[in-house]
Amino acid sequence: MLDTWTNKVILAKPVRRKTFILGKSVALESTTAAVMDDGTLRVITQRRADYFEGKPLTTSWKPGQWKGRESFPELVEWLRHMEADYTTAELSESA
Repeated sequence: MLDTWTNKVILAKPVRRKTFILGKSVALESTTAAVMDDGTLRVITQRRADYFEGKPLTTSWKPGQWKGRESFPELVEWLRHMEADYTTAELSESA
């Protein structure tokens, strides 16, 4: 997974996540609110292969870079609101 801001590979793994399937999106398959094993919050997006040069790509960014501190439930609510027009399914929270 690549960090959107730095283009570096992220080695931290998600330990808690909530995924939204974006069936109405042209560019993205899904977006996920995640708590990583290093304690950071991240938004993880899975881009559609047919939209990005035939290759699926997973990218990530830290929401704190623009919003400040928030909790996992706040991040989930924010994503739910932001992706409402594109969401076709909301998966159960997983660890």
